Amino acid sequence: MGLMDQGTEEASRPLRQVPVPRGYARGMPLPWWAKLGIKLALAKLGLHGARARRLGFAEPSFGAEDPARLLDGPMAWLRRAEAVLGRPPRSLLEIGPGRMVLRAPVLAGLGFRRIWYADPADSAPMDPAPYRAAAGAARARGIPVPDLEDCPDRAAILARCNARLLTGGPGMLAAIPDGSIDLVVSEVVLEHVRREDLAPLLTQLRRVTAPRGLGLHWIDFHDHLGGGLQHLRLSDGFWASPLVGRAGIYVNRLGLSAMVSRFRRAGFAVTVPEAMAWPSRPSGPRRPHPEAMRPAADDLICHALLETRPAGGVEPSMLTEACAGATARSLWSLHCHPR
Repeated sequence: MGLMDQGTEEASRPLRQVPVPRGYARGMPLPWWAKLGIKLALAKLGLHGARARRLGFAEPSFGAEDPARLLDGPMAWLRRAEAVLGRPPRSLLEIGPGRMVLRAPVLAGLGFRRIWYADPADSAPMDPAPYRAAAGAARARGIPVPDLEDCPDRAAILARCNARLLTGGPGMLAAIPDGSIDLVVSEVVLEHVRREDLAPLLTQLRRVTAPRGLGLHWIDFHDHLGGGLQHLRLSDGFWASPLVGRAGIYVNRLGLSAMVSRFRRAGFAVTVPEAMAWPSRPSGPRRPHPEAMRPAADDLICHALLETRPAGGVEPSMLTEACAGATARSLWSLHCHPR
């Protein structure tokens, strides 16, 4: 990676930094190499994807039934979007929702008139029961969700909520009209997008985002082997291999500045309201593999929230530290917990 231009360097500077919680993303108390070996062995045996989920080896959308994720998250998105846009957003695109498709009735109850979900694969519940449970939890909080009692299956529930699930690569977003999305959201998803797919995906997001639309993207920059930087010790040839992908541990190893740069190249203005940072470089190789090198400052950022607007839409200067105050912190608190 070459030297960052001044605009990218400025856009990558978090308005606020908070410390990484103790034990964040540590997972099982095993050495990183043991976790890597176990995950690769399971993938080699075919225990990955839908099969791993059925057998309980993988759990997409951790805490999907947690009321904080079902209700508080979307309500915080809505407040933040209203603060930036000056009006309630009426259309939503969520990238990589996993099981969180079950939030469709909650989102409809919050006033979203058109809901799109986009995911590489369909891992959302087919049984209507969890959707009805989500609707019941929202109704108990006074949210006027649609009545789902006569919906016999997921397809009927999504239709009732005016929601649609797209699956596949970045090209799946071609189904969404230009400039039709007020709010785009992703929760710890973009780090899993392969580098070669990231530019096409961001180009599509720029196309579908309304001129004064908003993106909220929470992104992890740590490894999935204990919450450090052990993934930086490995070559691209190994790390980008299909086996690592099937094992569910692949992340694209881009740091904060590189992610911001890619959004800017796609035509977005970017602000980083808040980031979790380590005080010193966490566990990992003393010197990363040459193919995994990135700016030293990026290695201190564990997790960040990126706010994106189409360049020429909402001015970046609107998002100052004062503007990023209570609402941004409430958004952040939903994601700053050990996993």
